[in-house]
Amino acid sequence: MYGVIFDFLREYVTERHGGDTTWKALLAATGNPYRVYFPVKEYPDEEMVDLANGAAEMLSLPLNDVLEDFGSYVGPRLISFYKVFFTGDQWNTFDVIEIAGSRIHDTIHRHNPTRKPPDLSAQRESDDLLVVHYHSQRRLCPVVRGIIRGLGEKYGERFDIDETQCMHHGADECVMRVTRLH
Repeated sequence: MYGVIFDFLREYVTERHGGDTTWKALLAATGNPYRVYFPVKEYPDEEMVDLANGAAEMLSLPLNDVLEDFGSYVGPRLISFYKVFFTGDQWNTFDVIEIAGSRIHDTIHRHNPTRKPPDLSAQRESDDLLVVHYHSQRRLCPVVRGIIRGLGEKYGERFDIDETQCMHHGADECVMRVTRLH
């Protein structure tokens, strides 16, 4: 996983959960008290798993709740990070999700074939219904749900997310029916 995600996690912990002291405590609890993450360097996925589990334990919250909250924090930041794809003001949550897999992940992989972005696709079934398909060896579907919610907050939209199948329950991929609420 690229360091930018670790950097987003550091920002999330410091902004929402107690500042730099909490981040340092989390690093120490996972055995890396002096770890610095560089945005374009790759780090083992297991480090993110350790940090996420450590954060859930420190916050006394279920891991999936922490991952989804992290996703909601990260969603709007990804728009800023990948701003080259999002010029102008015409965007909404469905638009962003639809191009994430087709343009952003494809571009990332093209420029670095060893990078392993998730397989993400979305089909708009109506103005208010988007079906999202997600597959990744990382199985971070709670983060995807959070990203959808975070994008909704950014664009002033609310959603009902019905995960009709999930890799954590034996499915080959996660499928989420995202309904825009009025």
